[in-house]
Amino acid sequence: MDLGLKDRVAIVTGGNRGIGYAISAALLAEGAHVVVASLDPARNAEAIEKLKGTSNGRATGVPTDLNDAAAVERLFKQTLAEFGRLDILVNNATNVVQGSFFAMTEESWDHAFDNKLRGTVRCIRHAVPPMRERKWGRIVNISGGAAWTPQLGAIATGINNAAVQNLTVALANELGKDGILVNAVVPTAVRTERHDKNIREAMAKTGQSEAEVLKPRVAKIPLGRMAAAEEIASVVVFLASERASFVTGSAWAADGGISARL
Repeated sequence: MDLGLKDRVAIVTGGNRGIGYAISAALLAEGAHVVVASLDPARNAEAIEKLKGTSNGRATGVPTDLNDAAAVERLFKQTLAEFGRLDILVNNATNVVQGSFFAMTEESWDHAFDNKLRGTVRCIRHAVPPMRERKWGRIVNISGGAAWTPQLGAIATGINNAAVQNLTVALANELGKDGILVNAVVPTAVRTERHDKNIREAMAKTGQSEAEVLKPRVAKIPLGRMAAAEEIASVVVFLASERASFVTGSAWAADGGISARL
């Protein structure tokens, strides 16, 4: 199936590892050009080299701190200077903030919201004008299952995710007339580098095997397993494509059925 993504230009925040890297690779495979925006310049460069070897589009990287409004502005200016257009924005970058409500300081709350919600807002503000010019655009926001099922140990993360979903629906209503579609993807339990590190730490702490550590984590997932990052990327790429032309304001659960919500 032709997704109509050839020569489209996409920015993927947090696109140099995990789900973000898989999204970058999937867009490139469809012939899109991808700008990987992430904080670590060395890791960005390494990811770009890997992506170039498997892509049908052009991959480039712009190291960007989403907490820095000026850096975000530079990201979009560089993208438009190099490619002359912007069609797709994937707001994937995040920072998971652990801690109970009463353990969170004012600084902790500021840090939690800066990268995820405020970073998403900053990027969308810059993405919309060039999309409006062409009357075509796709914004895909990566949320998380804690938006629907609050977790006391990661309450700031859940609030961030819920806010991003609220923003998604509001902007879908606002931007539909401009041909810009806005959706969210809600993954849960994905095997990424960060998750695998957590698994190794749990194994070292408990003396359990990998299978023993994973067992309670997948017990409530109807599919009985965790997702691969590429499976989440496939949903994102569809929503970014011509084939999703009547889909906007939606939150797509990519969670193996664990949310079980109407």
